[in-house]
Amino acid sequence: MMRFAASIAASTIVLGILSAPAAEPLAASGGYVAQKLPLPNDVLPSCMAVRGDGSLVVGSMDGNVLVATDSDDDGRLDRYTRWAGTLPHWPLGLKADGDDLLIATRSAFLRLSDRDRDGWAERWLTLSDDWDVTKDHHDWTTGIARWPAGGWIICPVTDDVRERPLKGRHYLRGKAVNVKPDGKVTIVADGLRYPTGWATRPRDGQVFFTDNQGQQKTTCEIDQLVPGGWYGYASQADSPTGSGRPVVPPAVRIPYPWARSVNGLEFADTGGKFGPLEGQLILCEYNNRFILRASLEEVDGQTQGACYPFLENLLGPICVAFSPRGELYVGSLREPAWGGEPEQGAVFRVTDSGKRSFGIQEVKAAPDGFTLTYFTAPADPRAAIDPSRYLVRRYHHIFQGAYHSPPVDEETLHVASAKFGSDGRTVRLSLKEPLIPDRIYEVRTTLPDANPGTSHYTMNRVPRD
Repeated sequence: MMRFAASIAASTIVLGILSAPAAEPLAASGGYVAQKLPLPNDVLPSCMAVRGDGSLVVGSMDGNVLVATDSDDDGRLDRYTRWAGTLPHWPLGLKADGDDLLIATRSAFLRLSDRDRDGWAERWLTLSDDWDVTKDHHDWTTGIARWPAGGWIICPVTDDVRERPLKGRHYLRGKAVNVKPDGKVTIVADGLRYPTGWATRPRDGQVFFTDNQGQQKTTCEIDQLVPGGWYGYASQADSPTGSGRPVVPPAVRIPYPWARSVNGLEFADTGGKFGPLEGQLILCEYNNRFILRASLEEVDGQTQGACYPFLENLLGPICVAFSPRGELYVGSLREPAWGGEPEQGAVFRVTDSGKRSFGIQEVKAAPDGFTLTYFTAPADPRAAIDPSRYLVRRYHHIFQGAYHSPPVDEETLHVASAKFGSDGRTVRLSLKEPLIPDRIYEVRTTLPDANPGTSHYTMNRVPRD
């Protein structure tokens, strides 16, 4: 149903300006650095977007929509100005659409507009509220990703935690739905659990999302959205088997020690301004307070790839957004309901320093092993082609009836040879044992100062000769 909300009078409110110096930069792998912006810490970023003019918009858990600005022209965002509020529920999806903002809240998908350009969104339009909502804390609606056939993808997440009879408009729970500008809603895929991060790949319009581990979801994962796909996690309105359809395999499985709550993700699409990570995915991990990155490739028509640690000590990353200048903003928070910690929020800015450090930039599958590309040439070329400097392990997960399913069928593999590529940064590893599909491969190097020196590759299909 489409409707207009009541008009709200213009009332721009400055929430605070901080003049404290920026925090000491945090070094990241590959020459990337992060700084905590001097913004008030009582704003809890739950979603973010960058508008065409480069301004950063932040959706907060208190239901406000804020614009972060630079009050003294020193190049750092230091002030929040209230642009809209207060939403009926805290938002988990935010997307700029021209001068408007699209917002996904637990009860509705909204378009907010500031038509008189006074800095206050006086016009609210409900694009869809076709799903039911309860007081359950986990009744979220996530998104937002542009859909190549038009409109946007959002997801009213699964209803598996509810303790009440099945009734109302449950049928959209756990579904990826396409909402057209006229409000028409179509189910694209089902079997999703808590997919809090969504991104559209710029080069081809393919949509990817994160989903969180628990029960049948044996790991946190990055998935490609396939029309008609079944992702293995039934809501109360679904058949437990997804009507017999095979589960769409994750493109990247993230090992449990690294990730227990993955959230926002974004493609680095900056025209090269984000350095050698251009085209990779950046994603948030709340529990362990860091951001990860992932690389994707196509093997025999199947998307798969590797994940890598990226940057630590970022409070509790929830959402990410890139600016036109190639800056990566990371919205982070701690919240009493998720770990019993005092409530606080922060925004970090990650930039490419241009000072390359040694470490694994990307891992790709080969018919008999893997190809590693480093950020820089190794300091000791002879050590880099020593097979004993590489450790390869494989494993997978089988749902065992509990919330967490530990790895099974773990095997240590043996590197037969390591050879340099023509660029001096690429090493081709050949293994003694044959590769098998449906496994996760941990690929590590013990070369000195490698940061990162570890990756986990999801092998859906083994490349052919």
